[in-house]
Amino acid sequence: MKHVYVDSSNNFTFTVARKNGTAYISPLNTAGLVELKIGVLLPFHQHDNEWTKMVTLSGISAIRLAVAEINTQRLIPGAYISLIEQDSFPKEIQGQAAIGQAIYSAVSLIHEGIIAMIGDITSSWTSLSALMTSTLGIPQCSFTAIATSLSDKSQYTYFFRTIQTELLYSDAALSFVLSQGWPMMGILYSDDDSGKQLAQDIMMKARNNGIVIRGYQSFPSQGASSEIRRAMDSLIGSGTRVVFVATTGDVSLTTMVTAANAGYISNDYVWLTISMDTDALYHQVQKFNNFLPLRSNLTAMPNITDPMLGLAKWTSDTSPIDFNRTFAGGIFNFFDTVVLPGYPPYDHFVQKWAALDPKM
Repeated sequence: MKHVYVDSSNNFTFTVARKNGTAYISPLNTAGLVELKIGVLLPFHQHDNEWTKMVTLSGISAIRLAVAEINTQRLIPGAYISLIEQDSFPKEIQGQAAIGQAIYSAVSLIHEGIIAMIGDITSSWTSLSALMTSTLGIPQCSFTAIATSLSDKSQYTYFFRTIQTELLYSDAALSFVLSQGWPMMGILYSDDDSGKQLAQDIMMKARNNGIVIRGYQSFPSQGASSEIRRAMDSLIGSGTRVVFVATTGDVSLTTMVTAANAGYISNDYVWLTISMDTDALYHQVQKFNNFLPLRSNLTAMPNITDPMLGLAKWTSDTSPIDFNRTFAGGIFNFFDTVVLPGYPPYDHFVQKWAALDPKM
């Protein structure tokens, strides 16, 4: 059964039909036009992760907005676009069963006769569908998958994306080091795929630009702050004074709080970080400071998972960290800009996006 909807902001009337978990969205008036089917593979029912939920809903609204403009303005002469949407996470399942479900959803879209696919959200989920679409010669685009492995055109020939990989950060950091005339640097990196790829990339580019890598040390990405400290001590002990931190997210925050506690954030050192949330860093510092008076109680807790609890438990320096004084200089954070107020095309897009009916 089809339902008819009107998008008043775009003067666009379209139909929505659902069958066996698949949604079909097409313009109402299609007489004399050729249908072009675009598949959309997103985790519509994944609600455990707020970030995933946000980018999924905001992403699909932008996709539908683009399709409405293409169809109403007849940007493709003699043709119209239909969206066929599949949920890559339709059930609350984990592990191998979830992977199987994601593959099934991708195969279902391919069987619909799509000419292109948009999705998925995570890099791991995207790689599953991208292997299939590239094998079949179907273009696939993701707006969130950032894994550098997806840039391997020998495997993902037909895959592309609208977001940069994390290697962009190493380019920015290295350009900054060159601009400052620093002849040497060191690398502190997490042992996950992202950290290793960043470390390898900046090592290669540093060598090509005449910068000496004084030392490099890895630490377990899921390890305790004590393991980060050991790697950090070893790197600093090699004579490194300019440190590139090749990790992101919570691990990056733990690394910087550990460095502050160790006294390594001072006029003697430079730290280069990537995509670090400074508000989150402030809260981690406050958490560490609040845990310090509880050290006597922490010794009775054998299994500590919070890195700030762990740092407060084993550190020999029990002085609270003065955030404003400690992080006043010596740290250069590289991040991408996704908000461009004042840029007319961006402002126009946001205005139209905000006018969308959330019920659609």
